[in-house]
Amino acid sequence: MIYELVWPVSRPLFFLVAIIIAVWIARDLSKPLRQIVSFTQAVASGDYRNQLPQQTQIVEINALINVTNELSRQLSKNQALRERLSSDIAHELRTPLTTIQGSLEAMIDGIWPISEARLVSLNDEVIRLTHLINNIENIASIEHSEDKLIKVDTDLSKLIQQVLSNFQSNLEEKKITLDYHTEKVIAVIDPDKINQVITNLLSNAIKFTQTRGKIIIKLKRISDNIVLTVEDNGSGIAEKDVPHIFDHFYMADPARNRQQGGQGIGLAIVKTIVVAHGGSVSVDSKLGIGTIFTVKLPLNN
Repeated sequence: MIYELVWPVSRPLFFLVAIIIAVWIARDLSKPLRQIVSFTQAVASGDYRNQLPQQTQIVEINALINVTNELSRQLSKNQALRERLSSDIAHELRTPLTTIQGSLEAMIDGIWPISEARLVSLNDEVIRLTHLINNIENIASIEHSEDKLIKVDTDLSKLIQQVLSNFQSNLEEKKITLDYHTEKVIAVIDPDKINQVITNLLSNAIKFTQTRGKIIIKLKRISDNIVLTVEDNGSGIAEKDVPHIFDHFYMADPARNRQQGGQGIGLAIVKTIVVAHGGSVSVDSKLGIGTIFTVKLPLNN
């Protein structure tokens, strides 16, 4: 009898308490969700300056906040890379175009006589432009066509010897000593692309190694990986430049690089090709002592 009297009275109270708890939970859930919605709208409009705070007691919402913050950081990084890449490309194209334009205007105005030497110089600038554009297209092609790599069983030691034969005159011209230590390694790779990797690394080593210097090339198998190292005792790379050496158009010594025909894109191509093969490339260098590039490739892709 007492129960029957209490229940009708307490029932509205129970409903009220339930509603209060539901409102409290909903508010606790909705506040961070509203923040996430506002934050993603800002990110969508290109504002990457802020990060979401982590102040909830709900694991799933904290995970969502982490993912959203990481997405914002990656988008910010990609945006900065695009802006720098656009600026670098514009700079690299502007220099030869300015030279060509200035020379042509001088010849048109009669300030400079038209001569074979000047025409050859202009042609060299056009070739440099063409080479730069081809390299940019090459990077884009490799980055977006990993599945189009033509991988076949390849004897890497023979491939390296072929590349070395192409640089024989360059080595002799600078009287550079070459030590070559290799194991016979058969790997599933795209031989044309890996040929370019070896070519770019060896070209760099020769370029920055002084006369009568030394280059050491090693190829060996370690477990299920192939390890290729190209070592020189050349000018080396400053510590501040090492983290950026594989970035597009990055040149540790821009003036010297351009004098030697560099465009800051060879190592970017190396990294792009190696990563497309599922491998990695790293550098260890000390200024004035030398540099070691290490390429690791899986034995079977």
